[in-house]
Amino acid sequence: MTGAAIGLVLVSALLHATWNFFNKGSADRWAFFVAQGAMTAVCYAPLALWAWPADGLGAAGWVWIAASAAAHAGYAVYLLKAYDAGDLSIAYPLSRTAPILVVGWDLLTARAHLSTLGVFGALLAGVGAVTLQVPALRSRGGRAVFREHVTRYALITAVFIALFTLFDKQGVRSVPPLVFLYLMGLGEFSLIGWRLGGQVLPRALREARTNTRAVVFTALLGPFSYLLILWVLRTAPASYVLGLRQTSIVFGVLLGRFVLGEGETAYRLAGAAIITLGSVLIAAGG
Repeated sequence: MTGAAIGLVLVSALLHATWNFFNKGSADRWAFFVAQGAMTAVCYAPLALWAWPADGLGAAGWVWIAASAAAHAGYAVYLLKAYDAGDLSIAYPLSRTAPILVVGWDLLTARAHLSTLGVFGALLAGVGAVTLQVPALRSRGGRAVFREHVTRYALITAVFIALFTLFDKQGVRSVPPLVFLYLMGLGEFSLIGWRLGGQVLPRALREARTNTRAVVFTALLGPFSYLLILWVLRTAPASYVLGLRQTSIVFGVLLGRFVLGEGETAYRLAGAAIITLGSVLIAAGG
């Protein structure tokens, strides 16, 4: 990965952690997600039309957009379930264990483009996320920990992250990143809105009125943070990009501890440090 690519991923990581912080702190997380998505659709429409290719989108592009929207919607559902069930500084890092899955895929399909150091760094990023659960594993055992809703939901979220990262890498090969992001986002937020049923509009409007600044901030910068990732995915291995983006866990843990006042953060900070080391190895080896 080039220095510019590394910088883009790190900026994306900071913005993504901030988005999750605002969502976790909202009064109605599901409505917040929909309100943000509706505002994003309005604000980004002119840019998407400007970037729309003159010859339109091919069949393959639409397939990857649909697959990505479904995977992103699954990610959103289980991430929000995890936030409903537990702390930000546990749910968010566990949901970021996806590099372990993506490394396996890249090893099977793109061996020539991976270095030993880069692969080890991506795996280390996943190990760092698991470190967060050490106190719970010691006190209650693995079986009890995995029975907890926050653990199961966060790990399911990680599977969806791995899926949409792979889908998105394929999608931006045939669709301009900005157009891909816009259409995928429309599909994602529509699916979440459909899940909320008839109460979606009043709930989203209420959240937009009571939490206006956070909704506007995340509507503008949340999609931009992922647009940076889509740009980098066009040229860099998915496992490197996703592994380096795990630095967002560091920001998430710090926000949970010092802003939301969550406790028991010793192992959470240790896990964040391991993730940072893994990210440094990715930058050095990739």
